[in-house]
Amino acid sequence: MNTASQNEGLAARLKSWIVGNPDLAFAILLAACVYGYFAFSNELFFTHNTTFAIMERFAVLGLVGLALTLCIIAGEIDLSIGSNAALAAVIVVRFTDQLGAPTAALIAIGIAGMIGLIQGYFIAYLRIRAIVLTVGTLMLLRGVALFAAEEKTVMLTDFTVPDFITTKMLVYFSPASLLVIAMFVLVGLFMNYTRYGREIYAIGGARKEALASGINLKRPMMIVFTISGICAGLGGVIIGLRSGTAQALGLQYLLLAGTVAAFIGGVSILGGRGGVIGAAIGTLTVNFLNTGLVFNVTPAFMVQLYLGILLMIVIMFQTGSRMFDAQQRRKQVLNAVDHRRDIFLTRKRELTPVQQE
Repeated sequence: MNTASQNEGLAARLKSWIVGNPDLAFAILLAACVYGYFAFSNELFFTHNTTFAIMERFAVLGLVGLALTLCIIAGEIDLSIGSNAALAAVIVVRFTDQLGAPTAALIAIGIAGMIGLIQGYFIAYLRIRAIVLTVGTLMLLRGVALFAAEEKTVMLTDFTVPDFITTKMLVYFSPASLLVIAMFVLVGLFMNYTRYGREIYAIGGARKEALASGINLKRPMMIVFTISGICAGLGGVIIGLRSGTAQALGLQYLLLAGTVAAFIGGVSILGGRGGVIGAAIGTLTVNFLNTGLVFNVTPAFMVQLYLGILLMIVIMFQTGSRMFDAQQRRKQVLNAVDHRRDIFLTRKRELTPVQQE
């Protein structure tokens, strides 16, 4: 009897969670379906080495997906993230031999974070959309990266650091992927348990109301774009040190792949909804699909096609979910109105005989 009651309670909690988080629940289901399909259709997919490779991809794409998720939650988007990552990669590769990898990495991440901070300040100060400003910084940072790289591919001469950051740890991880997982945990705690994280959700979900309530737009916007810059810088550093090379015009794919990962993870295009867990799930889903299609020797254009189809499925689900929520709220309002009308009519009937007497 106790076991049955526990099962019923667990089912009720699960149903309540799914109803409260439909986009995240759908993201988990989609990730499980994609992984399950390739695991059963290709025996090489369900192996330790493949899982390690997926987590290595997660180390870079996860950072970009996380950064774009936060920007979209705040009601904006950072189109310069790929250029910022490319600049960081050029800086860390260019100066590692002279200054050492830790110092070069800190400089690259610091510059990327400062770029994000400046962007956030101007977006909030000028009250313009990030899509307008970051188009300009996208091109500007490419030019700066070309200047820093002297318009050529920069390369490391000492590959001790690249060998270290790709070392297997705990079977499925490397120092790079563990660092990124730690970054996800820290950002998740910040977003869910601090006042500043709640402000970011507020300006994305209801900006006019948030400003009217006294929230300063500059603070959350600067925080969001600083985190975006740090994520871009860290991603560029990991790519640069892992490969030992960097190109000023490289990493252009990161913006598209990161945006797909963010939306698959359940972030709302309207802002104010989404989270770190969704960003991780969306990134893993993209990595599952890319890795599985590579094992099946799928042409590159088909990979983009499948990603587009996956994104369209998510967008249609989110649209249907919002329409269903709006319909349910409308029903609740109409039911409340009908209930109040019934109470009013009942009281009127009760009072009418008394008035007649």
